Amino acid sequence: MKQKTILIMGLLSMFGLNNTGCINSQSSNKFQGRELHYAINDSLPKNYYLLTMSCNGCNFRILINDVPVYGFWDTGMYTGSYPINHFMLRSGAQKLKVELYPVYQHEELGINSEEPLYLEIKKRLNTGDLDDYVPVLINPIPKIQKGIPYYEYECIFKAEVPYEISELDNLVDLSKEVDIEKQVVAKYNEIKELYEKKKYAEFQDEFRLRDERIKISHYLSEDKSQKILENDMNLMKGNYKKVAPIENYNIKLYGNNKLILLEDKCDLDYLFRLDDGGEEIWPISFYLGKRKGSDKLEIVF
Repeated sequence: MKQKTILIMGLLSMFGLNNTGCINSQSSNKFQGRELHYAINDSLPKNYYLLTMSCNGCNFRILINDVPVYGFWDTGMYTGSYPINHFMLRSGAQKLKVELYPVYQHEELGINSEEPLYLEIKKRLNTGDLDDYVPVLINPIPKIQKGIPYYEYECIFKAEVPYEISELDNLVDLSKEVDIEKQVVAKYNEIKELYEKKKYAEFQDEFRLRDERIKISHYLSEDKSQKILENDMNLMKGNYKKVAPIENYNIKLYGNNKLILLEDKCDLDYLFRLDDGGEEIWPISFYLGKRKGSDKLEIVF
């Protein structure tokens, strides 16, 4: 089955933009009684941060601040880049974690290289050209023993951004919820039903806080952000009439147990996926959380 690679309802297309729209300093944006709390310091630089990866002889998952950024679960090699501002909520130390696994369907060989993954984190100013990236972190992973079944590496890198988003500070620890799986599946099915009943405005509202965080962290103007979201929603409505069943999943906690999602057991990608009824699916990335004082899960990341 063919899989679309647009993971965040198109907002990742801002990765190549040289956007000059302004975001005014403010404390919160409200969506149906929910609030995204943030602050902007206009004296700090509007840096873009980019993760680049190249693997040979392994599968891998990369996390920043305990949230998965990218995973590769296939045979062969992989080379690519991914914007990461929306995984960093404020300036300062950022935690990078790398998990290395054997290549899919060749697990008996273990990790088949001493240097299976090369990665860099680099940055550029919002006003700079795409070629103006400068390195922040260059290939920190040491050589490993070839053939081992798993390897994990962690380190810290520093980032400077003009925004501070306090969203995770207001969430509860979901590992203490005794019926959390039932709650998560019910919320997934609720969002699925909105889409399949063509309640598209309500469906989009479920993602407002997440999309607002992405907009702020990538310095998108309101007009630019809305245009991207409208284009993607039109693409969804025109090509995908249903959502794949909410089944055959693993349940995963991230963000220091404040974020939760379902991943597909087979391909380890996001379980919530639009389905065209033929050969193409579109996984949609989101994390659920629960605010302090609330008994309801919502999309918070």
